[in-house]
Amino acid sequence: MKKFFKILLIVVVAFFALLIIIPLAFKGKMLQLAQDEMNRHLNAKVEFADLRLSLIRNFPNLSVSLIDLSVVGVGDFENDTLVAFRTFRAVVDIKSVISGDAVEVRSIILDRPTAKAKILADGRANWDIMIPAEPADPVDPDISDEPVDHLPPVDPDLPAEPAEPSALKISLRSFEVRDGRIEYDDVPFEVRTTLSGLNLQMKGDLTEDLTSLDISATSEIFNVWFEGIRYVNNAHLSVVTLLDADFGDWRFEFREGEIILNELTMGVDGFFAMPERGFDMDIEFFSTRADFRTVLSLVPAIFMSDFEDLHATGNVSVEGFVRGSMVDDIWPSVGLELLVEDAGFSYPDLPKSVDNVHVNLSLLYDGVDEDNTTVDLRRFHMEMGGNPFDMHMSIRTPMSDMFVDAALHGTIDFTSLADIIPLEGMEIRGLLESDLSLSGNMSDIEEERYEDFNASGSIRLTAFRYTDEAFPMEVNIPGAELNFSPRFVELSHFAMELGASDINMSGRLENFIPYVFNDGTIRGSLALTSTMLDLNEMMGEPAETETDTFAMTIVEVPGNIDFVLTSKIDNILFDNMEITNLAGSIIVRDGRVVMEGVNMEMLEGTISLNGEYNTLDMSAPFIDFAMDIRDFDIPGTFHTFNTVQKLTPIAKDLRGRFSTSMHMHSLLDEHMMPVMDSINAEGRLRTASVEIVSSATFDRLGQALSLREDRDNVLRDVDINFTINNGRVYLEPFETRMGPVGMVIGGDQGIDQTMNYVMQMTIPRSLFGSGADQVINNLAAGAAARGLNIQPGENVNVNALITGTFSDPQISLDMRETARATMDDVREQVRARVTEEVDSRVEQVEDRVREEASARAEQILEEAEKRADQVRSAAAEAAEAIRREAEANATRLEQEAAGRGRIAEAAAKRTADGIRSEGNNKAEALIREADERAEKILEDARREAARVEE
Repeated sequence: MKKFFKILLIVVVAFFALLIIIPLAFKGKMLQLAQDEMNRHLNAKVEFADLRLSLIRNFPNLSVSLIDLSVVGVGDFENDTLVAFRTFRAVVDIKSVISGDAVEVRSIILDRPTAKAKILADGRANWDIMIPAEPADPVDPDISDEPVDHLPPVDPDLPAEPAEPSALKISLRSFEVRDGRIEYDDVPFEVRTTLSGLNLQMKGDLTEDLTSLDISATSEIFNVWFEGIRYVNNAHLSVVTLLDADFGDWRFEFREGEIILNELTMGVDGFFAMPERGFDMDIEFFSTRADFRTVLSLVPAIFMSDFEDLHATGNVSVEGFVRGSMVDDIWPSVGLELLVEDAGFSYPDLPKSVDNVHVNLSLLYDGVDEDNTTVDLRRFHMEMGGNPFDMHMSIRTPMSDMFVDAALHGTIDFTSLADIIPLEGMEIRGLLESDLSLSGNMSDIEEERYEDFNASGSIRLTAFRYTDEAFPMEVNIPGAELNFSPRFVELSHFAMELGASDINMSGRLENFIPYVFNDGTIRGSLALTSTMLDLNEMMGEPAETETDTFAMTIVEVPGNIDFVLTSKIDNILFDNMEITNLAGSIIVRDGRVVMEGVNMEMLEGTISLNGEYNTLDMSAPFIDFAMDIRDFDIPGTFHTFNTVQKLTPIAKDLRGRFSTSMHMHSLLDEHMMPVMDSINAEGRLRTASVEIVSSATFDRLGQALSLREDRDNVLRDVDINFTINNGRVYLEPFETRMGPVGMVIGGDQGIDQTMNYVMQMTIPRSLFGSGADQVINNLAAGAAARGLNIQPGENVNVNALITGTFSDPQISLDMRETARATMDDVREQVRARVTEEVDSRVEQVEDRVREEASARAEQILEEAEKRADQVRSAAAEAAEAIRREAEANATRLEQEAAGRGRIAEAAAKRTADGIRSEGNNKAEALIREADERAEKILEDARREAARVEE
């Protein structure tokens, strides 16, 4: 017996040793298999931290786990993680591993997976990462036309040559997801969905063509956005269904399907199929738990506020369908019927309720002919705290010529909300009164047949006040009123206090109704006034860093807004900027924000702006501004604008004021910051005096010349003409004085902090320090080595070449100007020998000056031609983008109208022709404007080149 137990112990130990050793023995093979399969099939970056094998977890089968697996896209998707798993575990048939045949996978478990499916605006999907199969060799056309009688017959019973088999065979019987997160982002259709805390179990035999699957899934947080509006907000989702699957025809039928959204329970029946092209479906859904409480569970404000205590009454019926094919431009039709009768709700601890709720809604979207889509809100009625509110709406022919019939009547007393719904940490007051009727076709407004369209009534808000613990600012709207007519909507007044800010607006909006219902272009003229706009408070960010570094993103200007906003704002706070007395016109039109005559006071001076922020091409947004700045404080400007810090770092150590007139063009990056190497500008800068507090360049220059420490450090009467070409600043030579020292300075500097400057100085000898004689003697000795006997007078002419960087400047000195100033004395001393040599050197200097002037003139013209070409090129690209967009919109309109009758097609063609004509006119206007700007740049350059050569 003892021997038996000893043998048994050895067997058990050997068995468990095998359980450990066998996975280790096959780990290399499985790791290589995983890598080979992924690389063979996927065009993506696939990474995982480790591959673990175990026979214990799923004995007698092998458990294969990939740890921290991620699949990241390439190209335009290189920053998107398609899928990632904490653990990807598959149960593999151990016999298939040992035999060396195709590895057979029995089950898959995904632990904490994240997945992001995204469709770009051009229709490309990030999940399309499968490497296509190698195409068959093309048939030689010279052979294909030859007679084939001589070819041997093909035996039909012989099998075709098989493709290379995969080393992986899927025989799934279960699939499980634990604590996952999935996001779907469809940019073209502006649809976004997220599921968090996702748990899914699918059981069944996936090895059979015909099988039944048992599927159950829950998501703790479910969100849906459409066109930027969140329609489902942090809801709980549960799905349970039996699925009859036909993997031969890829057809799936739902049996006993159930979807639970918060407390709304819906039954699901029907099928979903994937033929060779597109998708086919016929799915019906219907409410199985019909009470008003389940519908209220979908309202976030109610569902999150003591929902368990809510008392609700009333009958509810919800049913609908998704039916048809999804292929090319055809979509399935969708229908929805919602009926609510004699409903209401209340909370036991609150004195008021919502009563007599009636809703009768029918929606039909026709996926084959969208013009047959209808919306029928036959009745919406409720009494909130005793105040009745009624609405109805009907929409027909939305594509060809939308007809709308709608009315809104009633009062909402926001003050009574606190008596109806628990508002923890929130207070809301005010009265909204509505009396509005609309009826007619959109064409009546668009073609200015206002007498055929009925629009009358008003919407009025009074004494509105809102506070929330989660929102730091109090909102007060003392009054606002919209008055409707067929021709326009009048904003008679709008007054709002938002924290420390106040806004007052009035004006009129035209084409308002087509804009709301049919994406038409809204036109308006509004007057805006404010005594204070605290943008820091609105953004919830403290003013700690430079304005240019404030976190922002590119904002696309809508193409269907045409506003003229006349503004007068007394005070604006934005980051560390204080702006006062802003006045001017801001025009929003054609995807641009244009400023006309915008004047403001800031940095102890004034600025006038004219120009635009342009997002017609969102891949290359730009700004183009002419600005006139008067008496700006230099330190304040440096600390406020990051662009100034990068282009002129020396401004950090300057004190004083400056004025400048300039025209600037620059592309913008994704944070709305100028792309530094795309900045092009020209202008003139002036200052009466500027103090150099500290400068490595001037300090080293003073050391090189041994100037006295108590010398003047103020530059006076500075007047500079400058250009910026692709981020590099060029200063034309200008005259200035620093105390008794006369200077002529010119050169260039870049965003890389490098510089190349020439400084011509006339320095009184009295400014030289104790080592001055040695310095001057050294300079004179340098001149003597060139054959000139120089006796410097009271003023010393010195040229300085300044290179290097602002932090590490390099100074080179030359005294040839002093040589020319004392040329007469030199001729007297060495008349016979020196005269000829001096004349020769003078001629050389003059020739060099002429050559330099000619080269500078040529450089000015070349740079001007480059800038002119850039202006024309940018305009041509923007113009082409406008034409492409117009053509795309026109073509889409014609395609949508195709097959809907000659009237609809003719109307669409007229509208499309108008779109093309308008786009072409805008493009031509843009090109003409660019030609004028380019010609002005060239003309200014020609004048400057002529002046330099004089």
